[in-house]
This record gives sequence, C-alpha cells and structure tokens, in this order.
Amino acid sequence: MTGGPEHHNHRETLLKAVPGLLLTLGLAIVAFGTWWFLANTWLKFSALLWAFMYSIIAANLVPALSSKRFHQGIDLSSTHLLKFAIALLGLTFSASVWVELGGMGIAAVIMNLLFTSAFGYVFCRYVLKLDGALPLLLMVGTSICGATAIAATGPALRAKAEEMGLAVAVVTLFGLVAMFGYPLLYYGPLNHWLNNLPLAYGMWAGMGIHETAQVIAAGSQVEGAASIAISAKFIRIFMIGPMVFASLLMSRGSSSKASARRIRWATPWFAVAFIALTLVNFGLDSLPIRSWWADFNNGYLKSGVTFLLAWSFAAVGLKVRFSAIRTVGFKAIVGGIVVSVVAGGSALLLVKYLWIPLSG
Repeated sequence: MTGGPEHHNHRETLLKAVPGLLLTLGLAIVAFGTWWFLANTWLKFSALLWAFMYSIIAANLVPALSSKRFHQGIDLSSTHLLKFAIALLGLTFSASVWVELGGMGIAAVIMNLLFTSAFGYVFCRYVLKLDGALPLLLMVGTSICGATAIAATGPALRAKAEEMGLAVAVVTLFGLVAMFGYPLLYYGPLNHWLNNLPLAYGMWAGMGIHETAQVIAAGSQVEGAASIAISAKFIRIFMIGPMVFASLLMSRGSSSKASARRIRWATPWFAVAFIALTLVNFGLDSLPIRSWWADFNNGYLKSGVTFLLAWSFAAVGLKVRFSAIRTVGFKAIVGGIVVSVVAGGSALLLVKYLWIPLSG
C-alpha cells in the first residue's frame, strides 16, 4: 500500500534536497579531516570554522554552486539540521553549567542586553537617522541572536523585505568578524586582562557575539569555554519574546493580537530542547552508569555532534556572497560596526569588573 499525496510530496522534497545535502556533507567531511589532521598544531581551529571557511571559498569561486539544484539541501542543512545539532549539543553539556553561570552571570547577560538594545536603537534612529523598521531590526539582531531575532521581529513590525535583508546582512557580517576576532583577542592582548580564564572568555563570547552558531564556533576555540558561552547565549535567546513585544510597542501601529501571535511564533524550541537535554545529561551523570556515559559522551557523542554542526556550518557558509556584502548600505554598515563594538566592549567590561570579581 503506497502513501497518499502528502507522503509523495515529502519524498519529492527530500529527493530535491539530496544534491545540496551531499554537497554540504562533502565539505563537512573535508573540514573534519582537516581538523583531525591539524589538531596538534598551532592551526587547531575547530571543524566548524574549517567548514565555514571552505564553504565560503567554494561559494565565491564556483558559480555553479549557486544553481537551484543545491538550494533545497543547503537550506535544509542550514536551518533544520543546525537547530537539531544545537539541541543535541545539550547532551554533551551538563545542566550544572547553569550553576556555573550563576545569578551574577545571568544578571550580567541581561544588563548587557538591555544596554546594547537601548544604545543600538538610539544611535541608529537618532544619530544615523535610519528610517522605518531598520533601527529596531538592527537592535534586536545585535542584542539578541542575529538573523533569528530579525526573522522573528520583522514580520511583527511589518518590515519591508529590503529592511530585513539589509539588517541580516549587516548583523551576519559583523558576527562573522567577531567569530574570528574574539579568539584572536583572547589569545593575544586580552588573555592576561581576563586572568587567563576560559570561563571569562566564554561569558564574553556568549554575551557579545550575535548568532548562536557564531557563539558555538568562537567558544569552541578556547578549551573549557563553549558550555558557558552557549549558556549565556541562550539566556539572550529566551529574550526574543519580550524584545518582540517591546519592539511592537516602540514601532506603533501593531495590534495586541498580532503581537501575542508573533511572540508565540518566536519561541526558540531548539533552545528549549538544548536545556532539556542538559538536564538529561545531568541526570545520567548522577546514575550508576555515569562512568559509561562519560566515556560514550567524550568518545563518540561529542565528535558526532561536532560533525553535525560542521555539516550545518558548511551550508551557512555557502550562503555568504561577497557581492551581496558590497551592496549593504553605508549607514547600516556604520550602525552595525558601532553597535557591535559597543555590545562586545560592554560585555567585556561587565565580565572583567562584575562577573569575575563577584562570581568567585
């Protein structure tokens, strides 16, 4: 007995995605092999960053990769697979990291988010005099979680497609710079200033970098920093709902019914799954099988999740076009630079003078 039309459509969609899935899978395999081969050298970048770099180079040197036959698989890898991998990443971290973050860590994240939001909106709206929804989109993209926050807020604000596209381009561009720049700064001039503490670096990266995927990539460059960086990041993600509501109030003209609908739609379920799985990990660590679980986690699960993330990152990189970056508006670029620097700078100061002294 064969399936109905719905089953046939799912099968057809999956078949169309195969070329893009194989392309991104191939790039992930090359990236993972590079990481393994260079793991004990000074070029010990994570497999995620190798996948990202290889895919950007491939996308801009090989025009054929822009053809429609690859689009569906690339979109699937960069959205659903990425969210699944991020959720599964929770199994590799114990919920005890939330205790590690502490009340002071949570307070620091919220303080930085509120300051960055206020500064970003005022600077973009009243200093740069950007019109329409763009100042609000840049505000939530920088302070919350990049393109995800823009995608959640834009429809609620009735933003134009050009405004959303411009905001995503700006936030993504400077998020990419931060993804590479934060590790370099930590291993360079900021190492001593942050007391050579990987946890302090993780807090800084989690508070200051835009996208979840970029936080994971930057956090993975410093051993012991990734878990707290992601924990700090997910506190920001959970603020999508309140920030959408605040943006609606600031923008005028949206009904309360529309705002409620958008807030529910914006629920980051992959983040909820991540937290739930950290609780599962914590529970397994408390059972008699904790020794077996630790061996399995460190020997197989972490490597498997890293590979899935590299696969996803290969797809994200394939969407980056240098030609598109050149078309970004000048004022929006200035806004992105200034707000990104302020977000990272205020996060760094909070970590140095609030979180490190008071977290013990």
